Amino acid sequence: MRLLIWGISNVGKTTIGKELAKKINCKFYDIDDEIIKIYGSIDLFQEEFPNDYNRFDIKELIMLNIIENGEKSFIMAVSPIFSKNIVEELLMTNTKSIEIIDTPEAIYDRLILEGEDALEYKERHKDYYMREIKRDQVASYQEFKDIPKISIANQNIEESANTVYQYLKENNIIDIK
Repeated sequence: MRLLIWGISNVGKTTIGKELAKKINCKFYDIDDEIIKIYGSIDLFQEEFPNDYNRFDIKELIMLNIIENGEKSFIMAVSPIFSKNIVEELLMTNTKSIEIIDTPEAIYDRLILEGEDALEYKERHKDYYMREIKRDQVASYQEFKDIPKISIANQNIEESANTVYQYLKENNIIDIK
């Protein structure tokens, strides 16, 4: 099984992907981690490629390289910031795709800000973050409308991983030995 997990920021792609990879004993890739391996940090990557489209191209190359040269079985958390053309190209590879979805409130709760007054800042700007999350959800729905959706509404990580695992099992996406 070669599974791409799509979804907006903070929905839980990486955490769920890692749990699933442990559960079915396969390799896990996170595109952000792969970028850090190559460029040293996300900040350095963004400095080298200040244009979003250039960053998308690099991320696409990294993903396609993993898909084409990677293990027979893996799970990959995919950044949510890809164009429709990239999504369609990736869907043509020998992979399966799912999108993780959750409520805006649960995604907001997962949002981690750093700094001395981070919690106060987050709460003070909650309306802004909720609008951004909802806007991302609408954009994601439009970009990824052909990808099966799995709701993890208000589930903890273990429950979420089990929900996704059950979906994969019921839809014969994973081989159970």
